[in-house]
Amino acid sequence: KMSSTQSVLEEDLSSYPGWGLDGASLHAKIPAHSWCITLQDFRFLRQQIEKAVKEGAIMQVPLNPVTGHGDEFDFRDKTIGPSMYNVVNSFIKPLTRNAGDMSWAL
Repeated sequence: KMSSTQSVLEEDLSSYPGWGLDGASLHAKIPAHSWCITLQDFRFLRQQIEKAVKEGAIMQVPLNPVTGHGDEFDFRDKTIGPSMYNVVNSFIKPLTRNAGDMSWAL
């Protein structure tokens, strides 16, 4: 069964030019000062996050009464969305793992 993160992505893998490359090899070859994203990349990421929220790959996380941690963002709010912690754990980590274990910036 395809995960919700995969369904968000697999419609257009051409938008991810590094998809399927070996992340460990890329991290070894490309110096850290070259890892970056452009403004265009950032806008693309924002679109993908909105899509992931809409399709259920990124969901609210109930507040833990003991720790106070959670992410009860408003799905309709296009200004303040899910926390970066939630986005990284729910979307970016699974995406980059499926893509070959490289960072988003690679």
